[in-house]
Amino acid sequence: MNKPAATDSRQKGMQKLAVGLLLLLATGVIFVLPNLVSEPWIAGSDQSQSGTDLSSATISANTVSPSTAAQKTQYRQDAQTLLAEIIQRRDSLLNQQGVEAWGEFEFKQAQKAVERGDKEYGIGDYSDAISSYQAALDGLLKLKTKAESLLEQSIAEAAAAIENLALSTAVSAAQLAMAIAPNNPKVIRLSQRAESLPVVMDAMERGQRLIALDRLEQAKQAFTEALTADPEHRQAAAALASSEQKITEQRFRRHMSAGFSALDNNNFAAATQSFNQAGTVYKAHSAVAQALAQVETRRSQLWVSSNVAKATQLEAEEKWQQATQIYQQLLTTDGSLTDIRVKQIPAKVRADLDQRIEKVLSDPLALSANSQFRRGQKVLDDASGIAKPGPRLKRQISDMQRVLKASQTPVQVVLTSDSNTYVTLFKVAKLGVFEKTAVALKPGRYIVAGTRMGFRDVRIEFTVTGEEFGQPIAITCNEAI
Repeated sequence: MNKPAATDSRQKGMQKLAVGLLLLLATGVIFVLPNLVSEPWIAGSDQSQSGTDLSSATISANTVSPSTAAQKTQYRQDAQTLLAEIIQRRDSLLNQQGVEAWGEFEFKQAQKAVERGDKEYGIGDYSDAISSYQAALDGLLKLKTKAESLLEQSIAEAAAAIENLALSTAVSAAQLAMAIAPNNPKVIRLSQRAESLPVVMDAMERGQRLIALDRLEQAKQAFTEALTADPEHRQAAAALASSEQKITEQRFRRHMSAGFSALDNNNFAAATQSFNQAGTVYKAHSAVAQALAQVETRRSQLWVSSNVAKATQLEAEEKWQQATQIYQQLLTTDGSLTDIRVKQIPAKVRADLDQRIEKVLSDPLALSANSQFRRGQKVLDDASGIAKPGPRLKRQISDMQRVLKASQTPVQVVLTSDSNTYVTLFKVAKLGVFEKTAVALKPGRYIVAGTRMGFRDVRIEFTVTGEEFGQPIAITCNEAI
């Protein structure tokens, strides 16, 4: 039962002893060994020394002062620190930034400085080694600065070459940028754009040829292909926008041209439709508004000129009343038509004269009254005063002269009775009783009446036209009451 406990105690004691020995060894390595060793173990240094040299070195080490040993220790540490940074920067330039492609000479110079430093370090010239290492590090730092400058420059050159469609420059600049910064997203994108540049160049060249041939839709398709290959290509985007603008302008001009062609043919409906279609292409375009205004102006002018021509034809046909109505309609539509107002005045005078003449001619028997005869005579005088009468007016004047003359020419009218009937010719005379009598009467409407005691009265209306009167008028009261 007690034996395992004793074993555990001995094991713990041995562990403590081992830890103590290790601590003692570490203290010796840190504090004692640097003072005993004057030169580091450098790869490539000469390790085969004679027994005499080793003995001399041991004697020299034993005679080095503490301050000198400390100084050499510090130099070694500084040199190792420089070497660590050199290795880090060298590996970065070599493995991550492809320095051999753009800074081979400077890189080799830095390597030579490192090799020189290694030799100086190997023989214990720590101060010179530090200087060589520092020169190498300075060279590597300059390469880093150069890499940053070259990267910025190559990115700019690649981007400009891509935009200018310079394939070889774009590829070489993109490759340089890719060598310096292979993981840079901008560089990766530039490299991809450079790879797509042949497609862009072919599409752009094809698009420009199609533009020259005025095949705008096909050109637009070509520029779209270019922009699809490189969505960031500003020249392709500008060319696509320009082709679309040209297509829009072409469509606008086509509608406007069709509208003006229809307008020239006085096809106002088609013209208006075409101009409105142009307005859908460019909304609120001043040319569309002006064209639509021209349509209305031309429509109005055509309507006016057409009606004026119609009125002129009616005047030539001496249809003055109809011509006057057309002039009045034109003035109602546009009161500023001064020439129409001037044309209306003589037409209205002639229409009034024509109306007066027709009124007289429509009832020539009314001329038997003196007042109507005087009016008829005045109308005849006015008609005869027209300088250049047309066929209608000449005929009207002739008819007026005839009816006026006829209205004043008496016609013999024979009346018969039974000598028992008392006859009265109203508004002319009381003729009394007779068997037969004749009366000279001017054309007109007359009433003759007969009366007789014990018989029903007789009343007869008759008209004298100016022609020779036919059968005698018999007035006899023979119906007893």
